[in-house]
Amino acid sequence: MFAASLFLVPTQASAQESFETRVLVTTRERAVLSGELAARIEKIAVRPGAAFKKGDLLIAFDCVAYKAQRATVAADLRRTDAQLKSQQRLFELRSVGELDVIMAEAARDSARAQLQLQDVYLDRCKINAPYDGVMVEWRSQPYQIANPGDELVEIIGSGNLELELIVPSQWLSWLTIGETFRARIDETGSMIKATTERIGADIDPVSQTVKVFATIDEKEGKLLSGMSGVAVFDPKP
Repeated sequence: MFAASLFLVPTQASAQESFETRVLVTTRERAVLSGELAARIEKIAVRPGAAFKKGDLLIAFDCVAYKAQRATVAADLRRTDAQLKSQQRLFELRSVGELDVIMAEAARDSARAQLQLQDVYLDRCKINAPYDGVMVEWRSQPYQIANPGDELVEIIGSGNLELELIVPSQWLSWLTIGETFRARIDETGSMIKATTERIGADIDPVSQTVKVFATIDEKEGKLLSGMSGVAVFDPKP
């Protein structure tokens, strides 16, 4: 994000009564993905700069140990389930008490819960894309050991783009939500249409500026997060 001193370039043209300020293309979908378990990174499926679709595999972990643990717990569930059925039959024959059945049932339920936990671990053995986007950078490498909370990759969404502006607080006398304006994008040279959607909740007391966010016309294409340009407002008298 630009610093305020670089981001803001307000001008007023007396002939057309237009106002200009710098604008930045941003996205609502940007994330640094972290691991949730301790495991070796088997592969990172998408290279930096490459695009991906929602649901595509991004990272896979070596989870042989977790699969073995699940097999052990699954066997324990089968054992406790068999013991419960045996205790229930013995209870019908008055050979054991009700407490024995309750204890066997509790052991079976505990094993079932452990199996569900192992399934959660296995689900975390891969990270899929939460939305369409582009890989920004790798913060880890294949074959490294990842621990819970380690930053692995940074991704950015290819949709939900918006414009961010920093405008003089004096503009609030006429700038409102729903105000349409034009923005000339430096990187493409194109002129796009946008509409103010949100106005910041507070004014910077030093620079006397406020943040404004705007939606972009869905027809506007070839925009990438990080592009910048100049927004041109033609306020109504």
